[in-house]
Amino acid sequence: MQLTWQRLGTALVLLLAWSTSVAQGLFGEERLPTVDEAIQLVTDADWDNQQLLLDFELIDDVYLYQHRFGFTLKDTNGNVLDSFEGLTLPEGKAKTDEIFGDVIVYFHRVGLTLPLQSVPLVDTVLEVRYQGCIEDTLCYPPTRKTFEFSSPTPTKKSPAATAAPSDNDSGSFLNTLQSDDANAFNEWMESQSIGLIVGLFFVGGLLLAFTPCVFPMVPILSGIIAGEDNPSASRGFVLSSAYVLGVAVPYTLAGLLVALFGAGLNLQFLLQQPAAIITSAVIFVLLALSMFGLYELQLPHFLRDKLHQPGAEKRGSLFGAALMGAISALVVSPCVTPILAGALIYVAASGDAVTGAASLFALSIGMGIPLIIAGTGGASLLPRAGHWMDEIKRFFGVVMLGVAIWLLDRIISGTITLGLYGLLLAIYGVQLGALDAAGEGLARLKRGVALVLALYGSVMIVGALSGGSDPLQPLQPLTQQPVATQQTTQPAEQDHGPWQTVVGKASLEQALAASRQAGKPVLVDFFAEWCVACKVLEETTLSNEAVLAEMQGFDLYRVDITEINADSQAIMEQYNILGLPALVFFTPASTEIPKSRVLGEMGPERFIEHLNARVMPHL
Repeated sequence: MQLTWQRLGTALVLLLAWSTSVAQGLFGEERLPTVDEAIQLVTDADWDNQQLLLDFELIDDVYLYQHRFGFTLKDTNGNVLDSFEGLTLPEGKAKTDEIFGDVIVYFHRVGLTLPLQSVPLVDTVLEVRYQGCIEDTLCYPPTRKTFEFSSPTPTKKSPAATAAPSDNDSGSFLNTLQSDDANAFNEWMESQSIGLIVGLFFVGGLLLAFTPCVFPMVPILSGIIAGEDNPSASRGFVLSSAYVLGVAVPYTLAGLLVALFGAGLNLQFLLQQPAAIITSAVIFVLLALSMFGLYELQLPHFLRDKLHQPGAEKRGSLFGAALMGAISALVVSPCVTPILAGALIYVAASGDAVTGAASLFALSIGMGIPLIIAGTGGASLLPRAGHWMDEIKRFFGVVMLGVAIWLLDRIISGTITLGLYGLLLAIYGVQLGALDAAGEGLARLKRGVALVLALYGSVMIVGALSGGSDPLQPLQPLTQQPVATQQTTQPAEQDHGPWQTVVGKASLEQALAASRQAGKPVLVDFFAEWCVACKVLEETTLSNEAVLAEMQGFDLYRVDITEINADSQAIMEQYNILGLPALVFFTPASTEIPKSRVLGEMGPERFIEHLNARVMPHL
């Protein structure tokens, strides 16, 4: 066996010596050029046109194989952002190769353009793979090179330049605050001091408090206050403040994490994982059961013993309020508004952790001010301990169970959700006295409300058993006209007018390729069923007749990333989707139109203005 390996090694040495002598005969006494000498590659990033440029310079008699090209764009953490599948390469020269047969090759020089779906918000690494040969002499082994690109990093003005803002700066501040475009916030932050940035986000948080993103927090905070034995205005203020500070913690951490890990860390998506949703739902169920008086939530014994002094019990409830605030910010309110998205874009691009954390902390505090006012005023209106207080606690217990069902709706079917809502209402109606004898005065009114709740809950259960999923139209499946068996069921996207629903990365790429072949611009709506603001945007803007009339000639795609899986995560990473809702515009060549994204809600009139100002000039 050893003799066989020796003979094989001798044969390889003789073969190498023979090939070297032949090459020297062709190239004279000069040594053969190395692969880097024979093939020189220069790269550049053209962020304005969303493309990467590659320029290959080849010495005489050297050629590159077309089919051996390969490109992969990754972030610095190794996540693949684009593999450039389906890239159209320039025409080359036909050649019959001794190794690969009939191939296309390039001589002298070849320039390649790698189009980007969007400008990366993080530093990236481009891996280039290629193989070349010297005509009738030798072939180089496959070559792999990497090139690093820095994201367009915003530069900030010196403190002296921003210390005294002019009237124009004030106007810019107000215009930015009124903007529905996340890019406007990002651009404004690039040249402002941290004081102005914090002020903008505090005021923006005040405005954010009156959006559907914050509405689910109101009954949760009300339930916390109602759980007190003797609610008062001062106690409501303290609990509300603790709740708001709890909300501020995840927002502040989000600013830090995005600055450290970049846009690839999609917190909104990660927090909609089934484990996070189920955990949060269980917490709300436990809180609801405490409202029903089954047990009393207290600190663990070892903590209670250490804190055994006046006010210890209050500290425990303050901790619980802060914990519920943190959970509410993480899971209950999974919305991304333009001002929040603008902060995340800036932080991801600049890596400025201090500005990111401070701006998002100010945003959350501004968002919580109305909650504190409502909690303080609402606590003074609640009755003292007694029968009515017990009824109010049970009411908020039902509200907590409703929140738990609403959370589970993101990972279970709509039919099961409808059945759970119906069961909750029916049981609460019976508990409220639907089956009791009618009394007089308020007792009669209470029984009437209980009967309505029990009956409507029963209707919802019947609707769920018949396949319904809409709580406002539970019996819709029973009232629909039967469809002839020979007719095929219409696809789900027909329910959304001209919008075509797309699920999965491969389907989206196929849709964009079809639009590119047809020469049509594209609007992609990234949405999820668990996103409250997505539904508001679709109902108020994306289905508006005036908006659809302006969008004639566009291909409209709804990319459904409701399912929490790796494919949805890959879509959000590839297109740099920081959160939902997100609208992305593409040219007929499938390149994203710069500074045209819509993140968060936008009304029909503002959307049409945005369309004419930011999108149409590029088509």
